[in-house]
Amino acid sequence: MSLAVYGAATMRPHSMTLSPSRARGGMSHPLCNQTSYRMPHGKHARVWCRAYNTVAVMPLQRGPAVLLRLPRGARLALPLPLLAFTALLLAYGNAISAVSGDTSSEWAFIGLGLALMALAVVWARRWQGLSLREAGLADPAWMRHLVLGVGIGGLLILPVVIYFLVPVGVPGGEIGYEEAERATIGSLLVWALVRQPLGVSLFEEVMFRGVMQGLAVRTWGTTAGVAFVAAAFALWHLVVNYRTVQETNIAREPLLAAGAQVVSLVGLGVGSLVLSYLRLRTGGLAAPIGFHWATVVAMQSTLFALAR
Repeated sequence: MSLAVYGAATMRPHSMTLSPSRARGGMSHPLCNQTSYRMPHGKHARVWCRAYNTVAVMPLQRGPAVLLRLPRGARLALPLPLLAFTALLLAYGNAISAVSGDTSSEWAFIGLGLALMALAVVWARRWQGLSLREAGLADPAWMRHLVLGVGIGGLLILPVVIYFLVPVGVPGGEIGYEEAERATIGSLLVWALVRQPLGVSLFEEVMFRGVMQGLAVRTWGTTAGVAFVAAAFALWHLVVNYRTVQETNIAREPLLAAGAQVVSLVGLGVGSLVLSYLRLRTGGLAAPIGFHWATVVAMQSTLFALAR
């Protein structure tokens, strides 16, 4: 099967040969950095040439390709499956947080989250054509990358830990956190070694840096896709972040509490960019999972120690 791609500027045809087998698996074209993807039901392949602003949709069976040249400034159709997935995920996360607070401490919510995570991966693989590699689930060096993520996360979270120890501007000169005050060393260990990695780090990284980032990067490219995931990741923590601030003595000062909320959400967005970078750099989700686990556990452990 041959596909002729016409550049918007030069209008010179650039031909490439695309076989059904290669279209199913994905391919690249050196002239315009094209990539073909399997559409729902596996019936068509879509090729988007960013450099020449062209889109082609062709059947995987025998037959001529259909070439569509977009006018200057035109945009592709909205990726409704990705947007619907994002909206449902954010609604689920904030609704659960509004009802139950910290869902990572509830076994039932952990089980529900893991089930939803499995369904999301199946949906992305079967109906959106996302490969294991695109989802970050094909990393042969996952153990080494997991350790790497834990180490980087531990180093980067040090300034936050230091601020917890020396909280400048906080009433009373120390941060009090109700949940940390109620915890025991046994409950902290179970949370840190089982509940947090399963209910938070694994779930969120597969959903955001796996499924969502895989689909977003495919749709808008790396920069816009990663930015989209960062914004969604911050919004995912909107309710739980508010409740966490309210459970500390920072809530006594409304202006300080509002500032803490904003700074925390911005920090979550920046943290998401780091997690996405690790995902792209290592080719898998192990490093982001390790980084995510290390940062959250370091903060909670520090608050636990301060409450003793």
